[in-house]
Amino acid sequence: MNISSESSKTSSDVTSNPNTNYILKDSDKITILSNYNQINSIPELLKPFKNKPVFIDLWATWCEPCIEEFKYSKLLYEYLTKNSIAIIYISFDKEKDDSAWRDKISANELFGSHVRASKSLQDSLTTLIWGGIDASSLPNYLLFNKEGEVVNKSSLHPSTGIKLYNEIESDLKEN
Repeated sequence: MNISSESSKTSSDVTSNPNTNYILKDSDKITILSNYNQINSIPELLKPFKNKPVFIDLWATWCEPCIEEFKYSKLLYEYLTKNSIAIIYISFDKEKDDSAWRDKISANELFGSHVRASKSLQDSLTTLIWGGIDASSLPNYLLFNKEGEVVNKSSLHPSTGIKLYNEIESDLKEN
């Protein structure tokens, strides 16, 4: 599968303007959020998902453990969709790695929404999770309730399967 523009659906648009929504050529289950390069904070990121819980996967193309966890992404997507929970994959890759980022999304069929984080968004996330900027440990998974409040800054990995699903249900019930 190739990532392409919604309007033309040709693979030649893979590296075109980041202010455009993208989908996989053969799927409507993968969306690169429009204006993703202008999202500078967690509230801005969550705005399109108002009144819906959101599970976030922080990753990068150079992160082998991140890529290993993608083996479980379809099962996770099915669980989240069934429970009306959105998923956002947030890449910590740099702009120069745009093609590699899009290739990994396509190759791993990562169903959900996608953002390549700006430096401001990365700083917002790392401050929330680790208490400072330029600090990270990938992969990392977060859960926000439907009010946009973080309920888990370090959710279990998708490879834990039912343990993660039970944790999500418990976290959302408590909050």
